[in-house]
Amino acid sequence: MSLRPHPMRPVFSFLFALAATLCMVGTAQAEAVPLDRILVVVNDGTILQSELDTAMADARDQIAKRGITAPPDAVLRAQVLNQLILKKVQTQRADQEGIHIDDRELNEVLTNIAKQNGLTLSGFADAVRADGLDYLTVREQIRDEVTVQRLRNKEVDSRVVVTDQDIDNYLANQNADSDKEYRLADILIAVPDGATQQIRDQARAKAEGLLKRIRGGEDFAQVAIANSNGQQALQGGDLGWRKGSDLPSVFAKIAAQLKKGDVSDVFDMGSGFHIVKLTDVRGADSERKTVTETHARHILIQTNAIRDDKQAHELADEIYKRLKNGEDFAALAKQFSDDPGSKNSGGDLGYQPPGVFVPEFQSRLDALKPGEISEPFRTQYGWHVAQLIDRRDRDVTEEQRRAKARTAIGTRKSAEEYEVWLRRLRNEAYIEYRIPSDAEAAKQLEQQS
Repeated sequence: MSLRPHPMRPVFSFLFALAATLCMVGTAQAEAVPLDRILVVVNDGTILQSELDTAMADARDQIAKRGITAPPDAVLRAQVLNQLILKKVQTQRADQEGIHIDDRELNEVLTNIAKQNGLTLSGFADAVRADGLDYLTVREQIRDEVTVQRLRNKEVDSRVVVTDQDIDNYLANQNADSDKEYRLADILIAVPDGATQQIRDQARAKAEGLLKRIRGGEDFAQVAIANSNGQQALQGGDLGWRKGSDLPSVFAKIAAQLKKGDVSDVFDMGSGFHIVKLTDVRGADSERKTVTETHARHILIQTNAIRDDKQAHELADEIYKRLKNGEDFAALAKQFSDDPGSKNSGGDLGYQPPGVFVPEFQSRLDALKPGEISEPFRTQYGWHVAQLIDRRDRDVTEEQRRAKARTAIGTRKSAEEYEVWLRRLRNEAYIEYRIPSDAEAAKQLEQQS
């Protein structure tokens, strides 16, 4: 038996205000109904004009909300179409791997999103419609997002390994600014795997040209939207708030040298050339962390084939009375407890931090003084008699530093591996452009990525 609570499903956080536009068709019988058309063939799937129209409207809306001037439609179209292709190859791969999000699971995700916004599921649907969006379209977009994330977890994140040596090296290289939080914007001019020196030189020259334009007064976000190969290109390159310890070491070092509003020189990260802008910075939380740990022991009585819940309760009551009369707790635990994890140690659970025990068990322990024995109480596991042995405060600063380092390293490795994996997935796909101008724009993007 374990007193640990069942793990909660991860709560997905999605940008659900997704713009949707509808193709308007004539209703009069004399008018011809315009047909949708195929823009790109991706393996055995297609990207339609209506899909691009919807994604373009969404991109314009998000750019406007950030207060950025959108690039010319031809430039935005190329970026958006590339994002649609990347999404298509990932959902196709997920289908090949048997990854499907059924309606029940999708409803759970949507319910969580609704709860995060203080709404019921029906209220969330009403809010989407009130924003002028098609709810069914939003549902399918979120289904695709969940599918892609599930695929990434399987094919990328699950293969990322963070060793203790990685953590030691990471912490050894930290400085006083590691816990500062930075908000960076990034422009990436990517280079393909195995690129020749000539191609790398051309990519660097392009990045240097963009930097010159930015330092000449052009808006960083607008340049990013039009030119960056990064996943955040359509967000103006915005990476959001990140602690220095969560950034790639090169990014963290450069961010620490910039003042708010400064733009870095071009720098090489192997997979491409970057330019970053420090849009904001805020202080670190350097306080030491302590937790109160609880040392307890218990006797668990469960129901079984010959003992129902009432009989289990009665046995727990009998044990409690025997304990109050002075009988040895450890001896009774070894004789009666149904917890295989603690039975042989006399019911001893050791020192445990908050969150290990289920809430009902923890609250009972919290009400006891050292040495006190609880009356029988019930949890999902059965009937318990518990004794609080002691409490202690323990400094967990170093543990938390290592846990944060493990997360930061894992996040960094995952992001790097994801970019490589996604590029390979796209390169392996059969892609046929049906519009010549799209093919030409794609060729220009591919030369950079």
